[in-house]
Amino acid sequence: MVRDAWSSSGELTWFTWDDYNAKPFVEQFTKDTGIKMKLEIFTGNEDGLNKLRAARGEGYDLVTPGLAWVSAGVDFGLYQPIDLAKVQNYGNIDKAFGERAGQLGGTRDGKTYAIPFTWSNEALAGAAEVPLVAGKTSYGILWDPQYKGKVMARARTLLLATGLWMEGSGKLAPGSMLRAFDDEATMKAAYGTALAYAIANKAQIKQFWLGGGEQKAALLQNGCVLGLAWDSVMFGLMKESNPLKYAAPAEGALTVMDTHAIAKGAKNVEQAYAFINWSLQAKTGALMTNNIGYNSVVSGAPAFYDDAYKSFFAATFPADALSKLFIQGTERPWFIAARQQMVDQLLAA
Repeated sequence: MVRDAWSSSGELTWFTWDDYNAKPFVEQFTKDTGIKMKLEIFTGNEDGLNKLRAARGEGYDLVTPGLAWVSAGVDFGLYQPIDLAKVQNYGNIDKAFGERAGQLGGTRDGKTYAIPFTWSNEALAGAAEVPLVAGKTSYGILWDPQYKGKVMARARTLLLATGLWMEGSGKLAPGSMLRAFDDEATMKAAYGTALAYAIANKAQIKQFWLGGGEQKAALLQNGCVLGLAWDSVMFGLMKESNPLKYAAPAEGALTVMDTHAIAKGAKNVEQAYAFINWSLQAKTGALMTNNIGYNSVVSGAPAFYDDAYKSFFAATFPADALSKLFIQGTERPWFIAARQQMVDQLLAA
């Protein structure tokens, strides 16, 4: 139900990931509210932040940053505080996700800048013949010599996954990769160790990716048989009967929350609130999940997931795999800058 009469018409510019451009989801919003949707796409959090900074927060209404990047956007003055009185469906958010969002940058100085929207993960993906066992196979398999020249990954999450594996194998102190989000010295030491290992074993990597299209191409066309991938991408590929596997690793799937934020220069503010409220309903959350593959933060949404997604989810997260989720911390400007320097070194190598 759209409770604000002013938002029952007009238009909304949504600056978001290409994965959210699913016709059934976007078209249903317009059908339910009368609001026309215009999508502007970014390929990653870095890309989204840079475009917002270049535009000084102008030209967009609703933005979908990853939770870990919200604080950086607030520091750069790109978002406006959210009036929770206008988010009538906020109570539909699972309590644990709501609390975690506030702790990791959604709330700053008593003001809310981001509302949880979805949660998703990046985990191990591979061809049918690769022995991936959900909940048991380690990130270390990415460096198994038998897959030399056949691995795909996103550079920055490859460093994180490698560090988590190194914690388990005794090459890094336990908890280093989580502490790295809050302590610059720990970050540089831990990520530096992972970087050195990755460069020394660079022949392992066939392709680096940034977006979903590159992941698909790597697995279907470019000869990669193993790597890191997004759950939404793998759900789509496997639903199309491609012989692939997707599994949460022993160290825990790399988990992020995407959020709703309102751009500082938003022109269609009431329409943005209308979308936030519309999305925070169980059936709407399930509609998004069934078409896109990201998990809704709305309590009750799983009851409306279709059988295909329920099967995919159960296979990815058996037993205690959900309890091991590695929810990434707040990525502050110093963290982003230091990690980007290491990513540049890895790509240059």
